[in-house]
Amino acid sequence: MGKRTYMATIQDSLWLNPVGSHSDGVDISSAVTLTPATGSVKLLIQALEQNIRYTLDGTVPTASKGFQIKAGDPPITIPIGDDTVIKVIEEAATADMQYQWAN
Repeated sequence: MGKRTYMATIQDSLWLNPVGSHSDGVDISSAVTLTPATGSVKLLIQALEQNIRYTLDGTVPTASKGFQIKAGDPPITIPIGDDTVIKVIEEAATADMQYQWAN
């Protein structure tokens, strides 16, 4: 990959064009599947109050299984493909998250 292609790839990964509505207040006391907005290829997500866990392959996350997003950390961007199935759950009661699909 040439320098110009590499830089274009980095810039594309940082670009975020919101698709659909900003989501907040989703009950994640049990595992929830996040359904991508039409045309989205990224998910911007942030944990509030308590840590959350997520999986990308459709398996059910638990309070100790899955990738962890720590409460109060800056939002992260997760690229998604056609076969990506994102499921989320709280690690402890009162967890909240906000997310936005993007392309």
